[in-house]
Amino acid sequence: MFTVEIESDYVKVVSIDPDGKFDDVEMYLEDDGTVFVRQFSDELNEFQLLAINYKQLLDLLASLDAQDGVYVSKVGGVQGSHLKDV
Repeated sequence: MFTVEIESDYVKVVSIDPDGKFDDVEMYLEDDGTVFVRQFSDELNEFQLLAINYKQLLDLLASLDAQDGVYVSKVGGVQGSHLKDV
């Protein structure tokens, strides 16, 4: 389950664990291409933050369908041709 909130300068996506085993994961997609992913840590009593660019987010998503190897991804083009084995 997830929610999407569209604001004037960012989009916020919250992924909710339906089993309640893990805290919510929040992703902020900023207008400048920065992506922030954060999750609250009960042990540390603070958010753990990951800052990446949009291209890195796309690489992570593309990797879900990849085999072992090193890849160079590209944005756009023919569907299914976004990964090139190096």
